[in-house]
Amino acid sequence: MTPRIRRVCVFGAGTMGGGIAAHLANLGFEVVLVDQTEESCRSAFERTRQARPPHFLLPSTAETIRLTGLDEGLDAARTADWVLEAIIEKPEAKRQLYVRLEPVLRAEAFISTNTSGLEIGMLKEGFSDSFRRRFLGTHFFNPPRHLKLLELIPTEETAPEVVASMTRLLEDQVARRVVPAKDTPGFIANRFGMWSMFRATHVAERLDMTIEEVDAITGPFLGRPKTGSFRLNDVVGLDIMADIAANLLVRCQADSHTGTLRNPRSLQTLLDRGWIGNKAGQGYTRKEGREFLSLDLKTCSYRNRIEPELPLLAEIGRLPLAERIGRALDSPDRVGDFLREYLVPTLRYAEAVREEISHNVLDFDRVMQWGFGWQMGPFALIDALGPERLDLPPRQNFGAGTLFLHTGQEVPLPAEPEYRTHADFPIVDEGDGLRFRDLGDGVTWLAVTRKMGTWSPESVSALASRLESAPPARLVLGGEDRVFSAGFDLRFFLEAIVAKDWAAIDSAILAF
Repeated sequence: MTPRIRRVCVFGAGTMGGGIAAHLANLGFEVVLVDQTEESCRSAFERTRQARPPHFLLPSTAETIRLTGLDEGLDAARTADWVLEAIIEKPEAKRQLYVRLEPVLRAEAFISTNTSGLEIGMLKEGFSDSFRRRFLGTHFFNPPRHLKLLELIPTEETAPEVVASMTRLLEDQVARRVVPAKDTPGFIANRFGMWSMFRATHVAERLDMTIEEVDAITGPFLGRPKTGSFRLNDVVGLDIMADIAANLLVRCQADSHTGTLRNPRSLQTLLDRGWIGNKAGQGYTRKEGREFLSLDLKTCSYRNRIEPELPLLAEIGRLPLAERIGRALDSPDRVGDFLREYLVPTLRYAEAVREEISHNVLDFDRVMQWGFGWQMGPFALIDALGPERLDLPPRQNFGAGTLFLHTGQEVPLPAEPEYRTHADFPIVDEGDGLRFRDLGDGVTWLAVTRKMGTWSPESVSALASRLESAPPARLVLGGEDRVFSAGFDLRFFLEAIVAKDWAAIDSAILAF
């Protein structure tokens, strides 16, 4: 049974604390956001209000969050169902806060830390049995409203029932896709994901490639988001990347591969200049007016964008993902050179750390799919490419509906978390380019079924009639094509213009 909680105290009003507070408020929780002082809390929260993409579904939701300083926040924690700490990534600062929190917490309240890489076990030492049994890591991803992954990290002393309750809470009430991770530095996402990000930059510098070339290769061509590598670096923040990498270098000294986490020359130069990415207005890219300038990796100065000339991407880009990657790995051109230097070592590194940081390869793949937007996780990709071409042991990771554990044991593939798509809900009406579904609770889903979700005079008229004859209590305008909507059907306007039927155009626009 999912625990029902309403009151949440978030300590730390920075980027992550503010984003988490906003996400919880969107979902209807009573949220108190706490910083050192009420003034610092309000100042930090203003950045949360202005964040892009927006943290709030409705701007007015921001008014529901109570902003306060530490003393009043500790008092608010007395009645909280869940206290979430998201302050600076320094162990001693976190522990000092827990010393003040422990005496005021309700016996049944959850207590968690949002850390991107500090081991949870070292934070709990010296506290009561009750505290340690309820304490665990909840690693949200930024921005919380838009990235669904959460790594859940219990310690060896966290009570199993607390882990189970928190998992249900996060999935059912907080809209998270939860992946359990081992209590190791960086967990799965930052230990492997950050290594992959740094590797791409090192290889780009070594092969004298442009950031446009690398982003073209490491974006949708690899089954990844359009940000590619360098635009992703700017979104994450170069200072954040450097801090996480520095922590991993200190805490993972037995890992012979951590040399990749040393700052590439370009990244260090940008850090020295304070050009740390989107939040500073410039990093590997900089926007001037309507133009985006790019960093030249050799001179570390900005220049106009250079469109990459990589004909192989267009030639094989529509092939299935594994097939096009396989073809690219065999290619003698710059795409092949880059992937042999970047992708192959990255997949080998996943194999090297799999047992240390994950409970199984499905968890590992889900982190990269749900947290980084990869179409295929590293182990599904290894299976698809064939381990022999990557110089890896001839091990299979996935079977037909089965999963191979680290031990080699084959078990049924766990079900996806309990999320439903629009297709899971019944169609209650359809026609004239429209489709209505019943989402339950008096909510109706409406989608345009014409190609690219375009509207026509006929679909507008059909919608008007439907809304007049049987208006739904609540309506969600959705999309069931690969895009939400390309807008109004321009062919209608073209035909009307050719026919000089200006009245039809006026009528269509007015009806729309």
